[in-house]
Amino acid sequence: MSTPDTRRQEHILIVAKDEELRTSLTDTLESVGGYTVNQAGSFEDALTEILLTDFDLIVTEAELPDLSGMDLLAVVGGLRPKARVIVIDDDLSAKSAVAVYRLGAVDYLYKPLNMTFVLMQIERQLEIRRAETRLVEHIEPPKIQKETIDRARRLDPRTRPAALVLGRQQFKRINWELSRLLGHVKARFVGLVDSDGNMVGAAGTLEDYDLQLLTQALSIDHSAQRSLASILEETKFHSTYFEGDNNGVYIIEFSAPYTVSLAVICDTDVKPGMVWLYSKRTANLIDEILKSIPLPKTVPQLHS
Repeated sequence: MSTPDTRRQEHILIVAKDEELRTSLTDTLESVGGYTVNQAGSFEDALTEILLTDFDLIVTEAELPDLSGMDLLAVVGGLRPKARVIVIDDDLSAKSAVAVYRLGAVDYLYKPLNMTFVLMQIERQLEIRRAETRLVEHIEPPKIQKETIDRARRLDPRTRPAALVLGRQQFKRINWELSRLLGHVKARFVGLVDSDGNMVGAAGTLEDYDLQLLTQALSIDHSAQRSLASILEETKFHSTYFEGDNNGVYIIEFSAPYTVSLAVICDTDVKPGMVWLYSKRTANLIDEILKSIPLPKTVPQLHS
């Protein structure tokens, strides 16, 4: 168990539409655990809190008034990769449990809650977080400047990643288009990844490890492509194709208004022309959805 002084330095965010649950968890964590706790009642409020504060732990309900705890969990990985996330559901669901763990949650709890047990689970996750922090501090030098730049970029409406500005209906429309593309070209997997490596939408199946590698690959700085495009007096290469012995990977990139990459993974016996035709049609539809997003609200500038 940690000393009270150590625990008071740690910051927890409670995200719940249930005001009684928020209050109960906050009171328990502040009075018994000695933690600093912030509250949010919706996805939008939680996103603002996460952008402004580096939380050690986030506890969220599975269902929120605007989006969902699943949506929040999906973007936390890009915004606060070190934060641990616990999801609380209204009742036990094996399907939901699998989904939250695949999205990176460290624990899945369901109502009715035993506050003593909840506190024990939170303390356990924070102890793991402390151990990870000690290890990183021992191995790596601090990256304060890079983290400050990244946070400023996410706060600025002009440079914010796509996953942070999409609404529920836009998420649904994008996923519907991806599912339709999957069926048209008989792909194994299609996915849309933003510049921070957040999976904006996906259809089909891919192993968790492969999915992680794919999001990392699609969110890297494609400087070689831009340099070659400049030499050839092209504005940008929008399409790339990689072919292996068994799989072909089709990638279409967008640069405005948000940087995202559409990836389509097919068997090599699928006709490339058909894949490009449907993929580019889907890309145009998704591009229209992204262009329809209202400019995010301006938020206060961070000072280092």
